Amino acid sequence: MPVVPRISRSTIRREEPRTDSIPGPLTGWRSRLNWHALSGAFVIGFLLSSIVVAAGAAARLASLQQLYQKYQSQFASELEAVAVTCNQSKLDALATEIRQLKSPSETLGDIEKIPTHTQPPLLANLPAPENAARVRVHKLQTDFAVSLYGLARKAIKEQHPSLAFRLVHEVLRHNPDHAQARGLLGFQRVKEEWTTPFAIAMNRQKKVWHQDYGWISSENIARYNNGERFCHGKWMTAEREETIRSDFKDAWEVDTEHFHVRTNYSLQKGVHLAAAVEIFHRYFMREFAAFFKTPQQLDKLFASGTAAKDGDLYEIYHFRLQQEFVDWLKKEGPLVSQINGLYLPSDRRAYFFHNPKITDEESLQTLYHEVTHQLLSESTVHTVPVGHSRDFWVVEGIACYFESFHVSEDGTVSVGNINHPRIAAARNQVVVTQDQEPLARFTASGMLIFQKGNTPTLQKRYAQATGLAHFFMHYQDGVYRDEFIEYLTRVYTPDQRIRGTKTLEDIIGVPFATLDTQYAAYFKEMPAPVTAP
Repeated sequence: MPVVPRISRSTIRREEPRTDSIPGPLTGWRSRLNWHALSGAFVIGFLLSSIVVAAGAAARLASLQQLYQKYQSQFASELEAVAVTCNQSKLDALATEIRQLKSPSETLGDIEKIPTHTQPPLLANLPAPENAARVRVHKLQTDFAVSLYGLARKAIKEQHPSLAFRLVHEVLRHNPDHAQARGLLGFQRVKEEWTTPFAIAMNRQKKVWHQDYGWISSENIARYNNGERFCHGKWMTAEREETIRSDFKDAWEVDTEHFHVRTNYSLQKGVHLAAAVEIFHRYFMREFAAFFKTPQQLDKLFASGTAAKDGDLYEIYHFRLQQEFVDWLKKEGPLVSQINGLYLPSDRRAYFFHNPKITDEESLQTLYHEVTHQLLSESTVHTVPVGHSRDFWVVEGIACYFESFHVSEDGTVSVGNINHPRIAAARNQVVVTQDQEPLARFTASGMLIFQKGNTPTLQKRYAQATGLAHFFMHYQDGVYRDEFIEYLTRVYTPDQRIRGTKTLEDIIGVPFATLDTQYAAYFKEMPAPVTAP
């Protein structure tokens, strides 16, 4: 896939900030410094205070990680004792199963695979040694989950939500029925099943989810399987419905918990798109929880274990033909004929079309890119220009980074694969061409400067923007991740008392020059991407 930058509209915006996060006039965020008016001593003092703050945050994170290691080490030691007992009782398969629990989980994406049904009780009439071992392991896992959830709450209070959500993932690995962990992720228990309020509402209407038909009345599935469709209040053949729905005014409409997808390509396409963005939304809202919620809201979420009700649905329009896409968006300019997708904050909608010239995977990458813009932009009620005066790189950088979002066949999700073309281009820029811009200058560019230049120039900027997003999300196991999300929040907020008052250097508390050095080392140490045969 060629690495060509996508067009970013000058109207990319975000809505009103979370009003409960706006500080008062005396306790507000630090205003932008007038460096020319400050004495050298004061400047040095301010920089030192920023470094002290950063060092304090890093120390708190290190303390939390050490506490996790303590819990993990004790848990692993106790599991090993049980495994040894199993070996002595000739229960070698069970011993192997128990030892697999000793390793901490590697990826947050595994949380997508937590069971939907509650855990069954232990089987009756097990041999005494096996029964004793399983009872002991269950107790160890339950107690470990309690300790991890307590540590997650501590992480929230100390402003490290990324670590907190990873701990929640670990909690559910060892106790899938942990009520608070389930609840803060939006699940409710109904008899022996974990489900969502939306699914509960659908079930009350006697609707079930079908992978090709979406939410459908259970009594209609057989007729749909036989080629019938219910359209405009009556039953007809699937071919007849397809003729009607080919006109976008009568397009299929697929609603899920968070999205409204409209397409005139096919019902199945609409359902598959909706399912894909639901998985993406679930991951995104966890990973960027601190963008959408204040520290107080996060603390309340972890204390109560109850997720707040979602707002309006995100809208996606998907056209059968490129020309329909171009005709619908022609007022946006002639360049719409050169792109595969577009998000318009002015009408709060993401637009796509079926492009037979690219693979399904490439289509999904475009989807994730534009929906990233959508989720960030529609986080509040009103929109304002974003990145016009500075910091525009992050608007496109984070969207390009999320093009690497991937769902494997077993349901595990991942993001940031170094073999992805965007990330490989970022590495090449550092390791081979060595033409990345200094971070101080790169972050100071607004939208007009960032998007000015020929295609090779834009490709370089988009590569560096993608690389920086990857760096701040993953460097040293995410040591900068929470500060990076705070930076993203400040870039998007419409509140003038917050937006633009701190640079990336101020927020992270590390000088730009040091970040430049770390960024270069990060990609130089990264393995070369593997080229597909």
